[in-house]
Formats: sequence, structure tokens, C-alpha cells
Amino acid sequence: MNVETLSIPGYSGNNEDSFLVNTRQQVFAVIDGVSSLVPFVSRTGETGGAMAAQIVRDHLATIGRDTDLPSVLLAANESLRDHMISEEVDLSQKEALWGAAAAVVRLDQSHLHYAQTGDCMIFAVYADDTIRVLTHLQVSHLEKVAMEKWEEGIRQGLITRTELIESVRHILVHNRYQANAPGGYGVLNGEPLSGDYLEYGRINRIGLKAVLLLTDGLFWPVARGEGSVGWEKTVRPILEKGLQTYTEELVLLEKNDPECIAYPRFKPADDKTGVVIHLPEN
Repeated sequence: MNVETLSIPGYSGNNEDSFLVNTRQQVFAVIDGVSSLVPFVSRTGETGGAMAAQIVRDHLATIGRDTDLPSVLLAANESLRDHMISEEVDLSQKEALWGAAAAVVRLDQSHLHYAQTGDCMIFAVYADDTIRVLTHLQVSHLEKVAMEKWEEGIRQGLITRTELIESVRHILVHNRYQANAPGGYGVLNGEPLSGDYLEYGRINRIGLKAVLLLTDGLFWPVARGEGSVGWEKTVRPILEKGLQTYTEELVLLEKNDPECIAYPRFKPADDKTGVVIHLPEN
């Protein structure tokens, strides 16, 4: 087994992502911290998103070979709630909550077990190069509304990201209130209902040659007017070029479009974290 890892900060310079590689227990994860829309910095100078990602990682680090993945994520969610209470966060305000999206896998001799919430993704790739998408981008239907408003702003003459982000801010706040709610999306944010929106399962390892776990900062963006490009533009280049080279090319693309016009997106560059597991033939 060979494992590639990468984790770099986005435009803010503060990396709120985290990852786990535990080859002994065959557990691998990526976690994307979500800061509150209400400004928050802990007594130790950390953002809520960074703290949330670390809390989830610490819980996942305790997983053994027979551990149930959803139960660990639920324990991490409870711990996250306790930390917010200790930091006097108003839990009644969803925009004040910090949280984390996560994707985790555990391998045994015959199977791959997985669990996911939010916008982290897991891809299985087979010996015949078939790409199997194990997870769903839970926020896609909500972000689509904001992106349509973003496009409208560009057509109306907005030319800076600052102007564009202000034009969609009310939608982003509204979307926070869809967390762990019907018609919304799942996220670990301390709410008891987080468990209802976890997705998890098991596949066999026959023909499996690689597994990719990615935070959303590594997704190849869609050019304006291009329409959906699917996951091929993300998964296949990572396997062909390697995680590092793929990321360098993505960073260059983002630097050449700082106002997020050619490739509409909410951030000039998001935190990027990936774990790519290359499995021996079986």
C-alpha cells in the first residue's frame, strides 16, 4: 500500500482542514472545518473551524479495526458541542456554530467501510479504471442557488469578489440554517440531529486499486458557461499526475482568477486536503 497526502491552506492562510492516516488500523480520513459566520477566535487563537476539524480528527484517531465509523463521528459531534458550550457559543444561532464535514474509510481484508457528511468526498477506483463515487456532495443543491445569483451579479457588471460575495451573503446565511434539516445537508456542528444526516456503508475490495478522500478545495472548478464537468476532471488527473502536481495546477488556475469570475466560486482558494490510497492488487 502507498498513501499520498496533502494539506495546504487557502487564501486566508489559516488551514481549517485536517486529515488522518493510520496505517496500523487501516483508517484514513479528511476533515473540513467550518467556521461560524459570526466572527470567533478561541482563547488560544484558533478559529472555530480549525478547532472542529481537530476535535473530529482526534476522535477518528481512536478507531480500531472493528470500530463502527458512524458512532465515532457522533461521539466527535457531542464533543464539539461541549467545546462550543465551554467557549460560550450561542447554540441557538446556526450562523454562530462551528463544525466540520468529514469523510473516513476503514479497510479490512475484504471490505472498505466508509462514513461521510457534508461536502467531503470519497471515490473508489477499480483496476479497469472505473470511478465509483461513494458519496454525494450534500450541499450542491444549496450552493447552486448561490452560484446562480453569483452569475447574475457578473452579468449585471460586478467585477470583484468582494461585490459578488456581498450579493450572495443572505443566501449563505440562509444555507447555514439548512444544516441537519430536511431538504438541507449534513454537518457535524454539535446538533443532535447531525447523526440523521450521516451517510455510511461498506463495499467489497474486489478489483479495487485506489481510494481518494478529498475536501472540497481540491475539486476542479467549473469554468463560467461550461456546465457540469463531473468528477472525471478531479479524480483521473490526481491518479495520473499525482496529488501534488494536480494541486499545483489547481493553485495556478486559482491565482490567475483572483476575482472568481472565469471560474465562479465563493473563495479565491479554499483549504485543500487529500488522502489517496493506492492498494496492492488482490
